[in-house]
Amino acid sequence: MKKILIIAFIITTSICKAQDNIKVYYEKIDNGYNIYADNDEFCPVSFKLDFNVTNLTIEEGNNNLYVVDSKSKKQLLTTLKALKIGKPYNFSFTTWANYGNCNKKEYDENYVYDLPFKNSNKFKIIQGYNGTFSHQNKNALDFSMPIGTELTAIREGVVIKVVENNNKHCTNKECEKYNNLIMIYHLDGTFAVYAHIKQNGSKVKVGDQVSKGQLIGYSGNVGYSSKPHLHLVVYKNSVDGMVTFKTKFRIEDGTKIEFLIEGSEYLKGY
Repeated sequence: MKKILIIAFIITTSICKAQDNIKVYYEKIDNGYNIYADNDEFCPVSFKLDFNVTNLTIEEGNNNLYVVDSKSKKQLLTTLKALKIGKPYNFSFTTWANYGNCNKKEYDENYVYDLPFKNSNKFKIIQGYNGTFSHQNKNALDFSMPIGTELTAIREGVVIKVVENNNKHCTNKECEKYNNLIMIYHLDGTFAVYAHIKQNGSKVKVGDQVSKGQLIGYSGNVGYSSKPHLHLVVYKNSVDGMVTFKTKFRIEDGTKIEFLIEGSEYLKGY
């Protein structure tokens, strides 16, 4: 009897979600299918599969979360097997995907970050954690700085996304789609986003390994932005969205460590 197969494949995306370099697909096996994923990103990617099946069992269960290793090909996610041999079977599924291991709960809470600019510079925090303009319920920092200020990596990691083609900005949230940014993946599974960089303002590309303090780009005033500044956020992804973190920084000569506070200026003397 002929077997009918229908595939519905949807990947939701945003600035923090995996986009172009991931794929979920199937191969026919005896009385069923194997479901595989390719991940050509430089960090793990989490997939959630929601199946609609007829006369098939789902080995890992439905609506399960799978984590696919970075730069991996044909990683087996699950197997669908016919319940009643000889009877027709079919399936469809939708797929949600996001950067990182969304099953991972732990991260290095005690890690001490470097300030995101060059030695001897001093900049003010114009919006801090849970700020009233655009940081409600978000642990992010805005550093006021002139366009073209050299930006440095606050932590070592690998670059997984660069957007630098935009030059428009406005104070409406709709301008988020114009945000230029650099996204870096850290060893403990967290990410850092450096946003509002100037047009063509990145000094790194996807796949680059960066060291702490390395020049990565230049600040700007692009996207959802009211004035020249750097928007910096450290976070991890979960099934429910971004989980942002307050982070400790070395300040002054590097021996003093503290959380940064809105309205205060911070000198990098190391």
